[in-house]
Amino acid sequence: MPPNAPGRPGERLGFDMKNRSLTYLLTALLLLAALLLGACSAAPAMGGKMMEEASASAKTAPSSSPSASPAASQTPAPSPAASPAAAPAAERKKVEAATADELLKAIAPHTEIVLTGRSYNLSEATGYGNFGGKHYRGEEVYDGFGLTIERVEDLCITASRSGTEILCNPRYASVIRLLDCRGVTFEGVTIGHSDGEGTCTGSVLKCDGCADVLVKNCDLYGCGTYGLDLEKSNGVHALDSTIRDCSYGAVYAVSCTDVLLDGCSIYGIESFGGVINMTGCRGCACINSLIRNNSGSGLLELYYVRDFYFAGCEVNKNEFEGMFTVTDYPLTVEGCSFKNNRLAQGWYNERFQQSLRAVDPAGKEYRDDELEKLTLMKDAKWDAPVYESPEVTLDQPDEEGFIHVSNVDELLAAIAPETGIYLEDGVYDLSTAADYGGSGGEYYYWMNTLDGPGLVIRNVKGLTIRAAGPHRARIEAQPRYCEVLTFDNCRDLALSGFTAGHTQSVSSCAGGVLTFMNCSGTTVEDCSLFGCGVMGITANGCRSMEVNTTEIHDCTAGAFWFIISRDVQINKCNLHDIGGSLYQLYECENILADGREIPEGQSD
Repeated sequence: MPPNAPGRPGERLGFDMKNRSLTYLLTALLLLAALLLGACSAAPAMGGKMMEEASASAKTAPSSSPSASPAASQTPAPSPAASPAAAPAAERKKVEAATADELLKAIAPHTEIVLTGRSYNLSEATGYGNFGGKHYRGEEVYDGFGLTIERVEDLCITASRSGTEILCNPRYASVIRLLDCRGVTFEGVTIGHSDGEGTCTGSVLKCDGCADVLVKNCDLYGCGTYGLDLEKSNGVHALDSTIRDCSYGAVYAVSCTDVLLDGCSIYGIESFGGVINMTGCRGCACINSLIRNNSGSGLLELYYVRDFYFAGCEVNKNEFEGMFTVTDYPLTVEGCSFKNNRLAQGWYNERFQQSLRAVDPAGKEYRDDELEKLTLMKDAKWDAPVYESPEVTLDQPDEEGFIHVSNVDELLAAIAPETGIYLEDGVYDLSTAADYGGSGGEYYYWMNTLDGPGLVIRNVKGLTIRAAGPHRARIEAQPRYCEVLTFDNCRDLALSGFTAGHTQSVSSCAGGVLTFMNCSGTTVEDCSLFGCGVMGITANGCRSMEVNTTEIHDCTAGAFWFIISRDVQINKCNLHDIGGSLYQLYECENILADGREIPEGQSD
């Protein structure tokens, strides 16, 4: 997989199993190759846009204009972290914190933390490595611990003086990670890693499954890999802030909606995959920002990103392979100034794949000379598109408790814990989903690969997917680089009686069929899994799995690949026309096929 393809570039494409879909890992190995109110006191339960509009004096994501987002008429599904409906604001308490210990102790919902000190090194907190509270914890990484703030709503961290800094020592940790949070604001704070030896593999501010995160008048600096590292999040806005000196990029976003940079300064970035790199996102913008003195592969790398608006930006004195790499959906550019940039390949970095051309607000493609002649727009306006959900009505469960589905949208809508799904006869081509490539739902998302998105089902327990027989219901994926189905952090899965594989094509595949990551209690029975997928079944970090009476055929690299997994039983499976070894094991224990223990390495 080329280094600038979707997914984390460089070394983080390796075994970064905790944070990224196994889709990218498999592709890389087998190819060898996301407004603060004026006084932090407005109703936090409002959605991101509402929060910003609540104060006329604060700088906000501006109101819509005809030129703001020409593709906004599209109505794909909303983000899984969609902004909650407006509700009466809970009373917010105000706490002053002078030390890292006091900062950590104050983390709670409906709280404004005013930083009265100068420096807050989280690595020097009392009980470092074992610290934790109801809404925060220390998360271990290779060289120490990082701070994770989780499941808080309406938290505001603001500095009482300029130059106030929050930092951490470990290079592998993100300085602050927000997990499943709503309505979090940072204002006037500098955030970064402490000075030290070695480069960083952790980001500065990381958001997983969050909504309505506001970064205002902040300074996010490297060596963190990314200033903003966003996944499955909605309404992340950076206003009047600086992102600088990061080693991979300024912004990295996967499966996000409504990500906005407005009035930001971005410089000193050595981009490996674009200064702004997004995959599978919708309704995002960078406006009124100064982007200067950066280098690397490019400015914008957008893979399967709908409705991206780039306007009112000054882009000066950068050295890139190309300015843009854009696939699947056009990039809208308006009123930007491009001066004194060195572009090795010209406007588009097409070293690894062709790029769509940038378009004006009317959808007309720019010629290269027209981009060069654009003049700067002052105070560009943008409003996030509103995406409507496809209406899906599910049948009531049958006598056995199964919900019967007959198309992909129904299948996706039915995915939930402790649920049985029955596939009626037919073909389920995942690319026909109404939100295909969008931000997904509560228990699934789309992970983009080099040639399109793949389905990832996550965080479910007790899900059963059943059909009448492997030749009567078939789940298909069109992209050759994606896994047909990936299950991430699932428990007690039961899959039976259906066929799964890539659609037939002349081209070869680089993705597998079924992939399980950090799953336990999985049963696959009476299924048929076919190539061109490279592997029939891949399991990473899994335990307690059974594969019974299942056919796996025409896979190009093997039938089974187990990585750091244990307690697997394979019984009476029909494995034929397989390229490579039938079984491939890496650091596994107790992997049995028809009662025979399979050794480490490759074997038949």
